[in-house]
Amino acid sequence: MVLLIIPIFSFSNVFAQSEFDTVEMGLQMPTITMTPSSGPPGTEVEIKVTNMPPVPENIDPRIEFFVYLPFVSAIGSNVPHNCDGSNCFALYSFEEIGQDKLAPKTISFALFSTTNEKPELVAEYMETVCDLKINGQTIERYSETCDDIDQPVGDYEVKFGWGIQGPDLFDVREVLTFTVTEKEFVLQEREQDKDEIIIEQFLNGTISEKEFQEKLTELGYDDEDIRQITGQIGMLPHQEGPQTPPREPIQVDGTDLKIKYLMSEGKITQAYPDEDANSLMIHLDSITNGTLKINLPREVIDAKLGEEDDKFFVIVDGEEVDFEETKSGNDRILTINYPAGSEELEIIGTHVIPEFGTIIIAILVLSIVSVIVLSKSKFGMYIKA
Repeated sequence: MVLLIIPIFSFSNVFAQSEFDTVEMGLQMPTITMTPSSGPPGTEVEIKVTNMPPVPENIDPRIEFFVYLPFVSAIGSNVPHNCDGSNCFALYSFEEIGQDKLAPKTISFALFSTTNEKPELVAEYMETVCDLKINGQTIERYSETCDDIDQPVGDYEVKFGWGIQGPDLFDVREVLTFTVTEKEFVLQEREQDKDEIIIEQFLNGTISEKEFQEKLTELGYDDEDIRQITGQIGMLPHQEGPQTPPREPIQVDGTDLKIKYLMSEGKITQAYPDEDANSLMIHLDSITNGTLKINLPREVIDAKLGEEDDKFFVIVDGEEVDFEETKSGNDRILTINYPAGSEELEIIGTHVIPEFGTIIIAILVLSIVSVIVLSKSKFGMYIKA
């Protein structure tokens, strides 16, 4: 099942309401509320329909109360009903109306977002926060798309009205607008793992080598694991000395993040993201041949092929070089040899954290576009089945 979301802009009105005037017929409207009325992709939306009025006795018994949801587009036959060529469903069927089953109803769903939780298998069905529910009962499932795409930015008209499906007679009586805003970039601080804290304490000299080994042993590391970790941080007996001092973490320009590193000769003078190349640029101050061991948080830069880790490319002064790598769930640690006099090192992945300046520019552009969109005098959104 696939859900296609298309923001509304300007289309002509296709509802021939003059042919079917439910006001003249004496049909009243219920109380309708929608909360919230705006939000970014992933926002949970709730629509409440209360005080449903009874239908006059002389009304066609096939009359139903419909909801037009612009968040749903027909791909194949995934929509329960089509109303005059637009996607909708009967919130109150003619059976319910005929039996005066007009109790309040709540429609709930969430907008598409790549940050939505993954689908979960419940009672043989894959359920998501995007699933369309009425009073908690699922009527449409969107497990294939809920966390796959972001809801496009724009205004969406949610329409309510009376209709008769057989002769295709529909009368839209109320319209509520939901505004999808730009997805917010939220930089979340990652809590350090216990082993990372221990390693940092050892490098900073706040715990001894014996305490370092004991603490790692308590976490389940064996002697060989501890030896490998000690080697990775350059603290084995043959590695220790003035040539491999711990370094102060380097700030990544344009962000509030820092990266840790060890460098046998020289130092890092600058680090900054290059969004166009999905790379992290590093400026070096080196005089002799040396080795750089750099701890790269995945939130700063990562290389992915689907859900699997991909290989970084490392370039030193324009030449690709080989490197060694160790990984954890939160970090990727590269060990890179560089020749004397190296000045620039580039690590290329598939994703790099954007600078704050880029985010600010994006927000400014969004604001300008929003002003233009909101200045339009007419909006329409009718998705053909």
